[in-house]
Amino acid sequence: MPPCGGTDGARGAFYGRAMIYELRLYSVAPARMADVHSRFSDHLPAMFARHGVNCVARWSALAGPDAPRFVYLLAYRDYAEREATWAAFYQDPEWLRIRTETNAGHEMVERHDLFFMKPNAAWQPDASPEDVVGGLHELVQQEVAPGRNGDANRFLVETWLPALREVGARVLGVFDMAAGAGMQKIVLLYGWADAAAWHAGRVRLDAHAGVRAALVEQRERLGTTVVQRAEINLLAPAPGAAIRAGLGRSA
Repeated sequence: MPPCGGTDGARGAFYGRAMIYELRLYSVAPARMADVHSRFSDHLPAMFARHGVNCVARWSALAGPDAPRFVYLLAYRDYAEREATWAAFYQDPEWLRIRTETNAGHEMVERHDLFFMKPNAAWQPDASPEDVVGGLHELVQQEVAPGRNGDANRFLVETWLPALREVGARVLGVFDMAAGAGMQKIVLLYGWADAAAWHAGRVRLDAHAGVRAALVEQRERLGTTVVQRAEINLLAPAPGAAIRAGLGRSA
């Protein structure tokens, strides 16, 4: 099994289309990000393998709320598997040893936010599931107008995601929020070649004629846009993490 976004792709094919994803965002104490990365790359892989923890990606947040943040993504078949996996993990005395040793007398994680997500039907692969996607990644928690999930999905499929690809982004994931703060959200993950490509792409999106026309039409028809404010984190793949386009799903 890959060590939380590691180099072994076999586990993803085993999962197929994972039904439940868990997104964890950890606010990290000052100057402790390297220690968090060390915990995940040097100490946890054997424990994750022993208890079946399928960590499909991990990042550092370069910019966004509560930075610096460590962000990682886990995949499960269902909630029952998730509960059984973590019950066994937390009962393992090795976890207490690792946690104590790597904290080194001071908690390295000051706050954690946890969300459960389900794949959205708009999530269609941009590449082979086993392709490694580097560069700069963008995590978007996109609020949706109340009662407008269907309209939001149509906007994604017909307008927003094609425009993103047109300006140079790769769509890594599209999820519906299943549990967590702010339920009326769609969560999106994009890949960009680098920070310059992200900036240029965002400028082009703001001026994109098709996007602008769709939003004008929504305001005229509904009195609002179907997508509203968003929380954005800019992410760099964690050291040693090979983040694959399928995020644990096979073709």
